[in-house]
Amino acid sequence: MSARPKKKAANTGAWLVYMFGRVLQVTGLLITLVAATAFFGTPSTLAMLRMMLVGVLLFLPGWWLARKEPGR
Repeated sequence: MSARPKKKAANTGAWLVYMFGRVLQVTGLLITLVAATAFFGTPSTLAMLRMMLVGVLLFLPGWWLARKEPGR
């Protein structure tokens, strides 16, 4: 029976980057949700699209940073 290799413990910096990515994801989703609900039924389509773009531009880097959980 061979011994299992031990996984290296993830350092604090990797966890901070991961959590920052999650915060960006949640912030982007909330901004998009607020834009969709605040401008629903109003003629301000351009303002809604701009606000949604801001949400997407926050979400995407967050998704990129939090793709892989440290320690896995």
